Amino acid sequence: MQLTVSKAARLYGKARSTIHRAIEAGRLSCSFSGDGTRIIDLTELIRVWGEPPRKLPEMQQRDVFEMAEAQQAVAQELAAMRRELMALREEVAQLRALPAPPQEAKASGEAEAAAPDPHGFHAMIKAIRESEKDNGSS
Repeated sequence: MQLTVSKAARLYGKARSTIHRAIEAGRLSCSFSGDGTRIIDLTELIRVWGEPPRKLPEMQQRDVFEMAEAQQAVAQELAAMRRELMALREEVAQLRALPAPPQEAKASGEAEAAAPDPHGFHAMIKAIRESEKDNGSS
């Protein structure tokens, strides 16, 4: 947002001469509009003097609209999360209604979990030992 020197002075509660002195001293940069009016970017004012203590009426109106849009976006996100939560609860209920897996599958699953074999070395050693037993007993 770009402001004239007068609007910047009102926004920060400073005299116009203070704004002009800051520009002339090089502390505050500005540009010129087509008719030669000095224009100061709001970000430049914030850099020099921080957040403004007041808000201009046009800024306040925009804030109200932005807040309403943000609230609407939050409400939509909340509704989507509630729908997802309900779907997940329904899925959990369906999974709980399924029959339990057979005991054999549980026992082998527990053994695999107890001895992780990410590269398959344990399985390979087991296969070699079994083949040695088979070859030795023949």
